[in-house]
Amino acid sequence: MNEAKEFSFGDSSVAHGYDSRLVPILFVPWADRLIEENQPWAGRSVLDLATGTGVVAQRLSEHVGPDGEVFGVDINGEMLSLAQKRCAGSTPAVEFIECSAHPLELTSDSLDFVVCQQGFQFFPDRGAAVGEIYRVLRGGGEVVATTWRPVAECQFFGAICRALEDIREPAIADMMRIPFDVMPGSELPPHFESAGFVNVQLDRQEMDLVLDGGIAQAIKVSYSTPIGPKLKELPDERQNQFRETFTGLLNELSPDGITMGRMVSNVVTAEKPTQRS
Repeated sequence: MNEAKEFSFGDSSVAHGYDSRLVPILFVPWADRLIEENQPWAGRSVLDLATGTGVVAQRLSEHVGPDGEVFGVDINGEMLSLAQKRCAGSTPAVEFIECSAHPLELTSDSLDFVVCQQGFQFFPDRGAAVGEIYRVLRGGGEVVATTWRPVAECQFFGAICRALEDIREPAIADMMRIPFDVMPGSELPPHFESAGFVNVQLDRQEMDLVLDGGIAQAIKVSYSTPIGPKLKELPDERQNQFRETFTGLLNELSPDGITMGRMVSNVVTAEKPTQRS
């Protein structure tokens, strides 16, 4: 798991770039879909695990109503700071906790639902994390966790990797692959089954990645990922090569100039068995 640690949002500039450029085009549409497909939320006590900048937590707060509650957990203080600002006016208020996925600083058998959008693949001990999810859920409680499928299927980010390889920067390309290729989706169900979850199901979902700003926005997005600092360290000539090569690949990928291919995600759902009295 050392390679996952290299893909870090801890740098303040990366966290802000992620929040301003990646979140609106990528994580908001997927958050809305996740929430729509797992209704109803009213009155539920929900944890957004690996909350990042709080996109899912904010939307959950809008859906749980006055009788519900939302918690957001993340180990990254920079991201949580942005999440707190995003959710400052949420009702009910989101309670943010800075802690790891294991152990979770939450009471056992206290939650109805746990959501983890694109964070599970970064956990250093996934089995322990699932065990903690099981512990904090009530009997009958549910979990949904999503992870990206391989970068070859997530075409925009695959184009970033190909452009970097073409200009002979394979190390940066490998760093870009981490969120997509660090964990096969086939590993997801066994973690939840081993922890005692039932009705474990793995699905594949797709969505278009739409950038209304076209190529210019696409280049800014590439610099807003955690490889951004590495790109900026390259000599100007090498950066120009990257932008030119990336632009050529995107022109091939996007016939309309704004739809930058497909994003594809694994989605695992599971339920904690109802406890016998």
